[in-house]
Amino acid sequence: MRKIYVIGGANVDILARSFAPIIPADSNPGHVSYTFGGVAHNIACNLAKLGCQVEFITAISEDHFGKQVRQHCHDAGMKLTHCQFFRDYSTSLYLAIVQPDGDMNVAIADMEILSHLDVEKVSRVLSEADEDDFVVIDTNLTTNQIQILVQNCPCRIFADPISTTKAVKVLPFLDKLYFLKPNQLEAEKLSNLPCSSIDGYVNNLCFFLDRGVKNIVISLGKDGVIASNGNEAYHVANIPMDIVNTTGAGDSFMAGFIYGQHKNRTFLDSLFNAMAASYVTLMSNETVNPLMSEKLLKTFHDDMLKNAKVTVLAI
Repeated sequence: MRKIYVIGGANVDILARSFAPIIPADSNPGHVSYTFGGVAHNIACNLAKLGCQVEFITAISEDHFGKQVRQHCHDAGMKLTHCQFFRDYSTSLYLAIVQPDGDMNVAIADMEILSHLDVEKVSRVLSEADEDDFVVIDTNLTTNQIQILVQNCPCRIFADPISTTKAVKVLPFLDKLYFLKPNQLEAEKLSNLPCSSIDGYVNNLCFFLDRGVKNIVISLGKDGVIASNGNEAYHVANIPMDIVNTTGAGDSFMAGFIYGQHKNRTFLDSLFNAMAASYVTLMSNETVNPLMSEKLLKTFHDDMLKNAKVTVLAI
């Protein structure tokens, strides 16, 4: 079976929600909870739930949280054969303090451990991979780490740019990417072109295709997605649904597209799988819907086939 290597961040996400408006420099009663996250982790977890063989490669601490991350990944069905474990660095943590209505007051991200991932070792693993295998990276990796990985990888590379700040890390390596999934703001940051009209859509798609990206998908939020593989280009509108939570939808979208490609589906059908996977996440309070499965994905995929509005774009 074709393997999928997912390389990037695995966090413990800590959420502290105050019961009342936050009083600075004081102790505020509230509720504190934590979950497992990180873009690469979320993608790998969704793929494992969809029945794919996933090798998750990240940096994990041997502290208390790290042991929990390790157990969680095993329980989710991810293989950690090539993970690297550290005693001298703490688990990657993301701490958000929010107001009672959910608006963020402040957040702190401690992701230093990932910068110590020895990608030379990872590259040696990937050099022995089959050219039909998939490699997925997120931009929590440093620019240097990304450069080493993409220059020594014989597999198809899928990249998630994560944010406008981190997206620029992939700009020098666009010609190495099989698939890139920026949102509208990230695409505009990378292309320096507006992406708010049909002409803007086409110009942005062409920017990435001209620079060597084989498959480009740009998320437009409520307006759906635009996408092209160089031979065909589409605007696919969202289908109406009740949204419970948007966090993690982009990660499951990425997993859904990879799943479609893993099953040798067409470009458009892979898009339907991607959007279907994001809908599964949007209906859950959790970043990775624990109910994610091939059966549930197919239900939403079939709904997309019947009801999605697809516009062919001329590129």
